[in-house]
Amino acid sequence: MIHVGVNGHGTIGKRVADAVRAQPDMEVVGVAKTRPNFEASTAVEKGFDLYAAVAERKPRFAEAGIDLAGDVE
Repeated sequence: MIHVGVNGHGTIGKRVADAVRAQPDMEVVGVAKTRPNFEASTAVEKGFDLYAAVAERKPRFAEAGIDLAGDVE
């Protein structure tokens, strides 16, 4: 099994994550985001573990009600 981390979940990242998920020999192990925006909440809704790309911004995700699995640092 190939484990893949996706940096971002915008126009490109969401397509990469969905394409990896569709592969039988690959698994998305997480998505990193810098901001707690719509794309971040969409990644969580799709079942991806979400990581803060910048550790100092973790409180912003909590304030926005978006659960994190951790940070990338």
